[in-house]
Amino acid sequence: MFGTVEYFIDYFKMCIMHNLIGNQPHSLFDYRQMLMKKIMLQSGLSEEKEVYLSNLEKAYNNINEELFGDWGKR
Repeated sequence: MFGTVEYFIDYFKMCIMHNLIGNQPHSLFDYRQMLMKKIMLQSGLSEEKEVYLSNLEKAYNNINEELFGDWGKR
């Protein structure tokens, strides 16, 4: 379901896999920015936006940790 941590983790993983075969790869940061814009445009209540943005950050940090370990925190 859109907005959950699991949704965003799966989205990032899908983007990583797409980058392997796509013509114009994007960074995880770029995908994070795109999702932030989508949340700001589509989500109605400010509380809902806050939850979605928080979940997005958790997922982004989780993926960075999974991929880069301590290097992702720098």
